[in-house]
Amino acid sequence: MKALKTGRRRLAMLTPAAALFLITFSTGTASANTSPGWGDDRPDVMWDCNNDNADSCQYHEVNAWTELGKRRQVGNAVYNCAGSSDLGYDRIFRIDRTTEYSFSQTTSVEVKAGFSDVLKGGMSVGVSQEETWKAGDTVSASTTLKGTIKPGEAGGYWFAPYERNSQGWLEVHYGKRKDGHYHWYYPGQGSTDVHIKTPVLWPDGTMKGKWFWATWKC
Repeated sequence: MKALKTGRRRLAMLTPAAALFLITFSTGTASANTSPGWGDDRPDVMWDCNNDNADSCQYHEVNAWTELGKRRQVGNAVYNCAGSSDLGYDRIFRIDRTTEYSFSQTTSVEVKAGFSDVLKGGMSVGVSQEETWKAGDTVSASTTLKGTIKPGEAGGYWFAPYERNSQGWLEVHYGKRKDGHYHWYYPGQGSTDVHIKTPVLWPDGTMKGKWFWATWKC
């Protein structure tokens, strides 16, 4: 992204919306503005930051923490519903995860590589070697597991990744007035409505997390 420019400063703020939702790919909305929570009377800061259409875009982190994320099933379940004896299995289970970006409303927008770098640049670094992360990249976790399934049962594995959470807001600068202002703070200066969830990595670059095994009656 371009470096910050000096000049007259103008401030525009908007009250942050309450909820956060996952941002995936653009699906279109009734409004032409793809910035969740903003109408057509304000600049489309998300599009501008995604397409290098602003003088500068900066992400300001307000809160950051690491937690064990939600469990997700890995691969297909192993079934022994009609068997009369224990069923052995020997399988490789693998899961891929990437950074998730959430904003103030349900409108979906795409976060491109360059804009991902901007967001990453505003995130504070991990506090230990076991808490490294790389925003925007797809990371994997895999393991080879052996066991048995009793007759009339099925079983499967779940994986919960450790996630580095970052909350903050965007500062977007324009070289000329856009919708009446040079500077826009999205969705409001000091807000926490931009939420970035990034998988934490082990020192070898694989995804850090916990594996869970469960069985159930067919």
